[in-house]
Amino acid sequence: MWISLIGVGLGMGWIANELRLEQNRQEEITSDREQRRQRLNQSGKMDEVDLTANVHPLDRVLLLARKSLHHINEDIKDYTAILQRQERIGDVLLPPSKLAVKVRNVRPQQPLSIYILFQEPANVKGREVIWVQGKDDNKITAHEGGILKSIVGRIHQPYDGFLAMFGSRYSIAETGIQRMMETLIEYGLNDRNYDECQVQITDVQSAGVSCQRIRIVHPKVRDHFMFHIAEVDLDVERNIPVRIATWLWPAEENGAPLLAEEYVYSNIKLNVGLRDADFDPDNEEYDYPEP
Repeated sequence: MWISLIGVGLGMGWIANELRLEQNRQEEITSDREQRRQRLNQSGKMDEVDLTANVHPLDRVLLLARKSLHHINEDIKDYTAILQRQERIGDVLLPPSKLAVKVRNVRPQQPLSIYILFQEPANVKGREVIWVQGKDDNKITAHEGGILKSIVGRIHQPYDGFLAMFGSRYSIAETGIQRMMETLIEYGLNDRNYDECQVQITDVQSAGVSCQRIRIVHPKVRDHFMFHIAEVDLDVERNIPVRIATWLWPAEENGAPLLAEEYVYSNIKLNVGLRDADFDPDNEEYDYPEP
């Protein structure tokens, strides 16, 4: 009996400690997000910037990004893909995860709609999350995998709330290639205001396709820069981003850059005709418990 009580106590203590760590990490994320928002608000809009003059190393990058985003907005209604991601939250680099995703892009009369099935790691395998922008008070509908599915049941939480973002660097609203390209443009417009920016574009194989890799480097730590290194891989044939990764400056002199985040979309199938049912937790193809 005493052993059982000790085990329960240790388990509860571990959970409480994890919650405290997660709260601290999310407070850091919130602070970083606000700083990023303030910087980006000072950068202006893409249409207000003359990029054809090629007066900054990022002008060519922003022209490529603008063309890609226009293509996504105009020609890509929806897609399915496998998303492999790894994120740093605070000082902790989380293990890689693998997700099957379905996305309907923002279009007239079509809100951003996202379905996610967690495949890896094992402790989250089977988790499903659905979010349709503006629906159900803008809340996600989710459930855990394994034994927790029946214990916890369906979860309804604000899409950017504590539980919805547990173990994640960004909310579900940041998912997808449309948002990936918007992020590249936001970074580019901010960094274009300053010097100390190196840009390299090379041909690579990434996510199983031929890509142009855009690599941006800020050699020195500056308050106005949000990363040390960023890489974006553009699918040459389909003109869409398939990978974005950023690194922070080394923690010590001559140390290696610190991976902040990496997102790779593979097996992308475009314009597959996703329906409302694909974003309905009552879809018989999904594994949601009864409400």
